[in-house]
Amino acid sequence: MVQKKENLLVLGMYSLIIAFILEMFGESYVFLDIIILFFLGIAIISNARYVVLATVDKKK
Repeated sequence: MVQKKENLLVLGMYSLIIAFILEMFGESYVFLDIIILFFLGIAIISNARYVVLATVDKKK
């Protein structure tokens, strides 16, 4: 069974892939840049939560 922390890591990786694809194929519009930054923010937050949960789990 997949744990919650692995789901956070997968969410971060999918967000990075979506942001990369939008950056490659998208034009330079402000709205598209905001969406790309939103996906990058999701990736940063979910990967940071994964690191925190992984280190807390190691300390137990």
